[in-house]
Amino acid sequence: MKPNIFLVIIDSLRSDKITNNQKTDLFFNFNQFIHESSFFSQAISASDGTNVSLGSIFTGEHPFNHKITWYQNYSNAKKGLNILKNNGYKMFATLPDMPFFETLTSDFDDKELVSDSPYMRIFEGFGEKIISKLNSIKNTTPWFYYTHIMDLHTSKKLPDEFLENNNGEDSWNQRLSIIDTWFGKILEKIDLKNTIVVLTADHGEFDHDLDVDFGEMPKLQNFLKHFKSKLPQSIESAGVKSFEYIRENKRKRSLEKHKKSLNRQEIRNISSRGSDQLFDDVLRIPLGFSGFGIKKNIITQQVRHVDILPTILDITGIKHNQKFDGTSLLPLFNNEKIEELPAYLESIPNMNHELGNSVGLRTTQYKYFRSRKNSNENLHLYNLILDPKETNNIANENPKLVSELEEKLVNIQNNSISSNNTEKMSEEKIAKAKQILKELGYDK
Repeated sequence: MKPNIFLVIIDSLRSDKITNNQKTDLFFNFNQFIHESSFFSQAISASDGTNVSLGSIFTGEHPFNHKITWYQNYSNAKKGLNILKNNGYKMFATLPDMPFFETLTSDFDDKELVSDSPYMRIFEGFGEKIISKLNSIKNTTPWFYYTHIMDLHTSKKLPDEFLENNNGEDSWNQRLSIIDTWFGKILEKIDLKNTIVVLTADHGEFDHDLDVDFGEMPKLQNFLKHFKSKLPQSIESAGVKSFEYIRENKRKRSLEKHKKSLNRQEIRNISSRGSDQLFDDVLRIPLGFSGFGIKKNIITQQVRHVDILPTILDITGIKHNQKFDGTSLLPLFNNEKIEELPAYLESIPNMNHELGNSVGLRTTQYKYFRSRKNSNENLHLYNLILDPKETNNIANENPKLVSELEEKLVNIQNNSISSNNTEKMSEEKIAKAKQILKELGYDK
């Protein structure tokens, strides 16, 4: 019998936020899941941005092979999921109403794309929708069900009622304690005898205050809202663009003001993803597999996004002919040895460009990244054993090691899959995607 598969991706969840925290009362359900699963403490994202990293999860391919960007090749993400569908799985999803998810689930048997501004949080009804869907499909087997939880994005502050209840000491703990409560409610609806639960994230996030919004300007926002219905469309559009310009300049001024009194680590904590800095803050994510007889195991070997799909297919016993850049992790569940492979990394671009400016790779011992266009620019090398916070760039003192890692990087890139797919969204959908990205904070 093939197992059901429940894939839970929590957007922006960096691994240390639930693995290094001893507050078991705040994160009881996360802690229980970690200790009841085969959990990977060194899982690495393919990118610091959602579309690119999800592309690697759903295809088992590196970004240069799946070619998914902000606005292109969304359909490529369906390749891996179609293997499940073609092998008898009923496909379900509860997701934010965003163009990427709309395309990803276009062949699903049933999906709910939930609209809100810019997304619905788990306590605002999204959690109830997940539970309702699990109740409705419990007699349908085998099923694949994917949900994507957005609560950790900075673009929506927590209501005062949650702050007053002191759900955690800071914005991360406050939000995670809420997600943890709902995660527990959701898992109560799962029969782990015949279901695999996969918990992971698309990428991490820098350690800033999630409730600080450098772009919030209430007076100007209220002014624009008041006059919106009275203004011609052309003036309204110009007003929105002016607001975005002013907001971004305010954010940059605030950042520069703070930088003068902060050390390197503190500066990083108020940076934004997509700044071409491929640190573990934005790349190290949780990954756990539970249920269906999977052994309890904490696994320290480095693994990657591209390994998730091959592992799911291996557990289900599905045979296929698709080529992956990843490999099945199933032997590690059973304490068998497999070769630890480098994790290929790419930064996301700003929202008006196709590709990010940095590429790199990570091993258990070293992190190496540099400019995409010029292998001699923006060189970064860190010894992750001696310098786990990546504060001491040793590239200049280690040219031989840089050369060795560069050779490995190029060898990975040379293992490309030929594809003529240049699928691009309509201008209308691109405009919608850009607006959502701006609301989520990608306003560069």
